[in-house]
Amino acid sequence: MGHLIERTAQNLFITASSVKENGKKRKIVIESRPEFAIIKLTGSSERFPLSWETIYQIAKQHHANNLRLEAEAENAHSSRKRKANQTRS
Repeated sequence: MGHLIERTAQNLFITASSVKENGKKRKIVIESRPEFAIIKLTGSSERFPLSWETIYQIAKQHHANNLRLEAEAENAHSSRKRKANQTRS
């Protein structure tokens, strides 16, 4: 009887989103591994391994940028609204 020393898991996710590569739309495939993820496109041999820490840092940075852009858009909208109200008075 053998014993499995290290438990390994691999999940494969094929997204509904697609990316254009060389003029063709291809689905994004994410292979989940315990320490990292491999991102590739269907029908492509290119594979990009990324650590989960890197993915988390990228997501955190994008979230901060999105919050900043939303705040800027809200400020621009409210300042336009104030200017419009001032000209009516």
